[in-house]
Amino acid sequence: MKFKGKHSEVYVRNSKAVKVFKPEFKYNFWKEVRYLTVLQKRGFVPEIYDFDPNELTIEMEFIDGIMIKDFVKERDFEEVVDVLKKCLDICFYLDRMRIQKEEMNHPQKHIIIGDRVVFIDFERAYDSPNPSNVTQFLEYIRKVTGFKADIELVKRYKEYYRIGDYNILKANVFSAYKS
Repeated sequence: MKFKGKHSEVYVRNSKAVKVFKPEFKYNFWKEVRYLTVLQKRGFVPEIYDFDPNELTIEMEFIDGIMIKDFVKERDFEEVVDVLKKCLDICFYLDRMRIQKEEMNHPQKHIIIGDRVVFIDFERAYDSPNPSNVTQFLEYIRKVTGFKADIELVKRYKEYYRIGDYNILKANVFSAYKS
């Protein structure tokens, strides 16, 4: 099994994923290694087993699951909302860590749903004083569910990234859905 991206290719070997970066993307390789290492203890990224800077390879946990784009089409609405909430919580954690993931407004190929929610592809991530993972993912939620966030709550959240503001914002977004 092989997956091809702009910066790398991923092979499945011995039940592990092996990501091989193109030579011109050595910087992206190091960013991927850095962010996966920093975030591993949180459980929402693949575990790294080994990496080789000479070969630009990262051997990591293979995540058996389906991409979020397929999940939102195939599962019932209640399951989708539950997963979207988990994803939004992960985005909040990234914001609090001041890590900008990128692609969170179109995460179709960057989130895998299996026995847990897993974010992949951190090669474009960077440190930011004003990350926008939550606000980008809110745009994705709007596209998928039609749920909209109150713009004033979004602004308040973006000002300080406080958990209280985040919880109010999250409750506001999902208030249209009553489980």
